[in-house]
Amino acid sequence: MHPEAEKPSTAELLERLRAIEHGLITAGLDTPQPAISAFRSTAPFCFDTMTFHEWLRWVFLPRMTQAVHDRVTLPAACAIAPLAEYRFAEMQEHDTDALLALLVEFDVVANRYFQIQETGIP
Repeated sequence: MHPEAEKPSTAELLERLRAIEHGLITAGLDTPQPAISAFRSTAPFCFDTMTFHEWLRWVFLPRMTQAVHDRVTLPAACAIAPLAEYRFAEMQEHDTDALLALLVEFDVVANRYFQIQETGIP
């Protein structure tokens, strides 16, 4: 197998998720957990009840971490960075460049991880 095509390890993917959580803290975007009612949203990304960074911290990170631990098959396409770039552009008071870079890295690693997993390549 060509080195660029190697499947990232589960540990590598989990490390990327931890790095995103740390990136939220570093950017000053780690917020208290939203009210339970906010999690009942049926809107994509809970846009009607949470900010994007709240959704990232309290919905995306825990669900993705659990999915990786449970070895759930997820869609091959992971593209959280473009949405983050759009939402972070509205947040002039926070330096989100490093966090955005972590999300771009996560998309790359997650797509390799899940794409290879779905095709059955060992």
